[in-house]
Amino acid sequence: MLKKQYKVSYQMLSDLIKDIDEKQADFQLENANNNIKWQLGHLLAANESFIFGISEESNKLGAKLGKSFSPGTSPQEFTGNEPTFEELKEMLAQQIERILTGLDDQLGKTRNEPIAGMDQFDDTIAFAIIHTNYHIGQISLMKTMINKVDQGI
Repeated sequence: MLKKQYKVSYQMLSDLIKDIDEKQADFQLENANNNIKWQLGHLLAANESFIFGISEESNKLGAKLGKSFSPGTSPQEFTGNEPTFEELKEMLAQQIERILTGLDDQLGKTRNEPIAGMDQFDDTIAFAIIHTNYHIGQISLMKTMINKVDQGI
């Protein structure tokens, strides 16, 4: 059941972002705290921690994404060393494959470090689906709003 939920959520997200370009992904709407690029990077970094752990060896993306896309960060703090939006899209495709092949191994394990008050992977893996779908909604809203803004972006 979990694998099906991840497949559906990641497919929805892939379909949603497939036609978003770098300029749109980097555009920050007035009064928004972040942009589509940050939303996707944050989702990847968070799922890496929720599903594979914070300090566990199986966390492949944490060091690359954590500094730019952790909670409390913002695109205004980007240094230019962040992955491009296209690279984030590629990471999304790679991450779902890792999730589908590694999910069963994570279930039943205790985390090295609790996250959001949860110390079992069963809990954080289930929470990650909710978190993913929340950010899909945020990206969808931003995409709709950007498409209604001046087409000169």
